[in-house]
Amino acid sequence: MIVLVTGAGGFLGGHLSEALAAAGCTVRAMVRPGRRAPLVADGTVETVEADLLDEASLRRVLRGCGGAVHAAARTGYWSRSNAEQWRVNVDGTTAFLRAAQAAKVGRIVFVSSIATIGATREGTLLDERATWQGPNPRRIHYVLTKREAEQRALAAAWAGMKVVVVNPSMLIGPPVGATPPRGLIPAVATGKRTWVPPGGTSVADVVDVARGTAVALERGRSGERYILGGHNLTWLELQRAIRGLAGLTPPRRALPAALFSLLTPAAALLDAVRLSRPPWAPELLRSFGWKAFVDSSRARDELAYENRPLEESIRRTLAACAGGAGGAA
Repeated sequence: MIVLVTGAGGFLGGHLSEALAAAGCTVRAMVRPGRRAPLVADGTVETVEADLLDEASLRRVLRGCGGAVHAAARTGYWSRSNAEQWRVNVDGTTAFLRAAQAAKVGRIVFVSSIATIGATREGTLLDERATWQGPNPRRIHYVLTKREAEQRALAAAWAGMKVVVVNPSMLIGPPVGATPPRGLIPAVATGKRTWVPPGGTSVADVVDVARGTAVALERGRSGERYILGGHNLTWLELQRAIRGLAGLTPPRRALPAALFSLLTPAAALLDAVRLSRPPWAPELLRSFGWKAFVDSSRARDELAYENRPLEESIRRTLAACAGGAGGAA
């Protein structure tokens, strides 16, 4: 089966291309014009260029595909990216679904996020049936756009298209190819991030999530969501694990949530005059103190989804930071 992967130049998209190729699919890795393609060692991935907001180009690359995984998204927490984030995450998803319907694609996986599931102050485990809990999504634009895009994907399923939604948690691990890892683990391991926010999230290895997504394309139930979570950890627990494996002194405590409540109005004022930026953007500060802890039982039962040990994922990432090999393991 020919499968198109959007966002193939991204962190998850590169691993998805590998996972689908390993499962025997002929993969079309879609990237934006001029964007680098994933480096898949055995050459089983064809790179195609298309614009997510250009339906004609989407129809062209979707022609002949039996399946598609829509993983392209604009992440981040910063008001200056809000307009682009809506265009990519919401308008781009709508254009993709229309193009996939026109191309008569048989099965589709929409890659959402656990951001659409919710979060609690207490760390309550949430599953696919959870009603929304957490910070007001209209005050965290990324959450707003992913929830809207997910609803449009589910609406397409309810209208008769075969669309499955997967909700990955925070991803860690080395990227495909020789690109150095980015994100929290390198920042903590190199001492660039020394402070610890309150709250926490679910953390999963990118390779495990890519494999779970590939299985969802094969046998996920249309119109259903599958949480692809991992280890539910506070930010303090996660940073202690990273610093411990990196040979650094673990942090003693997280900063109090009250501090971020005080900082948020000031950050919002700076944002209004276009002076704020991550990690002190108000949208990001509003997320601290919440715990996005999730239950992946449905994915384990129906997709044979599995998580490797946290230490293994952190060690793989640290090895890539030090110049070790990336890719699936």
